[in-house]
Amino acid sequence: MSGALTAPAVAPPTGGAAAAVTAREFKEVLAQLPSGVTVLTTAGPDGSGMAGMTASAVCSLSLDPPMILACAANHSRTLARIRSTGRLAVNVLREDQGHLARRFADPQVGQDARFAATAHHLEDGLPVLDDALAWLACTVDAAHPGGDHTILTAGVRRLGLGGGHPLLWHNRTFRILA
Repeated sequence: MSGALTAPAVAPPTGGAAAAVTAREFKEVLAQLPSGVTVLTTAGPDGSGMAGMTASAVCSLSLDPPMILACAANHSRTLARIRSTGRLAVNVLREDQGHLARRFADPQVGQDARFAATAHHLEDGLPVLDDALAWLACTVDAAHPGGDHTILTAGVRRLGLGGGHPLLWHNRTFRILA
């Protein structure tokens, strides 16, 4: 790594005991970590009872077997549905799909309205957003507590790849690759 570190935006504590990290400081620092934007979706085995939410805490977990890790807020209606179905799809959004990320993040928009306004189809009984950059259909293996979120680990059963470039989230706004 080259270059020098700049002065911290938040002054380090002085004296003996370390100061507690505040929520504001934590959010400010982590806002600098860019991440991909996804929509997690689920449905019953026959495709009924669809639910979906925007998530940026998603990553690969294992190659053998293929597994992902996704985090969802404990109060999420979609998390409750994922827990009941034991299945989820990860829809990786393209750079022109910020409107979908906003729709699936808005708590004022009901689940039925989210899907009625969004082109989608079923893959392995799970709703997959049309024109997603990529998607994975998964079976949840475990759910672990993680503070105000739940950490889901899931095995990948099916997947697909579209075209385009990813939508990114950085410093509290959507970004695209230059």
